Amino acid sequence: MTELFTEISTTWIIVFIITGFLAGYIDSIAGGGGMIQVPMLLFSGMSPVHVLATNKVAGVLGVLMATIKYALNKKISFKVVSIAIIPCLVASYLGSLLVMFLSDEVIKWAILIAIPIAMVFLFKKSKEIKNDENKLTKKNIILATAPIGFYDGLLGPGTGTYLTISMKKFLNLDFLISTASTKPLNFATNFGSVIAFLMAGKILWLAAIPMALANIAGSYVGSHYAIKGGEEFIKKVLIFVLVMMLVGNIIKIVVS
Repeated sequence: MTELFTEISTTWIIVFIITGFLAGYIDSIAGGGGMIQVPMLLFSGMSPVHVLATNKVAGVLGVLMATIKYALNKKISFKVVSIAIIPCLVASYLGSLLVMFLSDEVIKWAILIAIPIAMVFLFKKSKEIKNDENKLTKKNIILATAPIGFYDGLLGPGTGTYLTISMKKFLNLDFLISTASTKPLNFATNFGSVIAFLMAGKILWLAAIPMALANIAGSYVGSHYAIKGGEEFIKKVLIFVLVMMLVGNIIKIVVS
């Protein structure tokens, strides 16, 4: 039976709504929504495994909205998605099963380490390339996506960013197509995690529901502006996310 976060206050519900909207907005454009939601959920006092479970519920609904928005605007490479979605789903499920055997301390430190790693990946510049169908073999697509699906089930923060960068580097998709194509895959990895956490009763629904609804709204707005603004807008959002995460990590180090 799933759990409820019975001690949550009205203030925290408001915080989760604001956080969910911002995370959905950022995630639909450049990935990395988990970098916003996960630290805030941790700060609320939840145990790390409950944080991961609650974050996935919000993420899976938000990324579904982004997927629909990008699909309607024909920005998704369905060739990539059709090949990668099942391996990503299975890999994410296995990652979520594994994380439930780890201690809270290990999970907490792994999450904190994953955030700067994602930031390093974002700093890396990639060549301006055109879509290359020769790179879109079944082997290349699975190798470029499934390991990140496992990471998403295991930890999660930065998954959308990792997928976007991987598609650009290894599959030679352009920036907007890469970003859009990560969304259905990210939905699959989030869904696989939600199933695992749901069966284990780790989802705190009183926190997850308002955050999820806000995430949907943020995702709708964010994907709209990503399509409208194109690559330059996406790059600006990536830079903004980097700066915010860097400042947050510095503050965290100083305070602790």
